[in-house]
Amino acid sequence: MKAETRDALKTFLFDFARKSAPQYTVEELRRAYPFHSLFFPDAALLYFKQQRSLVTSMGMSLYPKVAELITRDKYSQVHSNYELTGNLPEPIVATVERIITELRTGGRKARKPDFQKETEEILSAPKHGQREVRIIADFYVGDFRPGPLFLEIKSPLPNLDICAESKKKMLFFRALFEGRKPQAFFAFPYNPYVRRELYAWGFTKRIMDMDKEVLIAAEMWDKLGGEGAFDELLDIIEEVTTTLKI
Repeated sequence: MKAETRDALKTFLFDFARKSAPQYTVEELRRAYPFHSLFFPDAALLYFKQQRSLVTSMGMSLYPKVAELITRDKYSQVHSNYELTGNLPEPIVATVERIITELRTGGRKARKPDFQKETEEILSAPKHGQREVRIIADFYVGDFRPGPLFLEIKSPLPNLDICAESKKKMLFFRALFEGRKPQAFFAFPYNPYVRRELYAWGFTKRIMDMDKEVLIAAEMWDKLGGEGAFDELLDIIEEVTTTLKI
């Protein structure tokens, strides 16, 4: 990671943390939440009150900006909330919609996500007729190597609708960019299950091919910044945390 990238990350993370500082004193929160003091130390109590707003702010502002800074270390065509449009044969559009409907159904005999099988079905569909397709990428890198990159950056515990809509966009993206080695992933900035093999959120596993379509924690950051990017990010966060305590 370039020195200027590290500096930009430090500055952004420091400013974000300072702006998100608690707005109440420990004494006020002890009176407001008297029993929470049995379980949370003072520092945790301060941020407990702001947890919900912090989670929202991190999802909308923190993760996209950190992803942008890390990715721009190597690439230039980096965009958040980026609109992509194009035309696809009507049978391909219908095939994508059918796959999503079948995955959503659930049940013992429900369709299981399979990257290879889905790709073959979509690409083998007839090529007559045309329909305009419009998708918004949470994160898009046009000059990514070996091919354009599309990420749906979401909470690691998404609901079924989010999983299904993201999968649909990912399938459309791969069809739109056929022949250019497109990459599309459902990406989680962190892992509440700690280790990948323990990840067990049912909606994600119902809709996504976990091995081919999902990036979890370090996998996402290393995909954007290259091998070791996540470890560098952890070092930067530790530096910022130390500075905040001075």
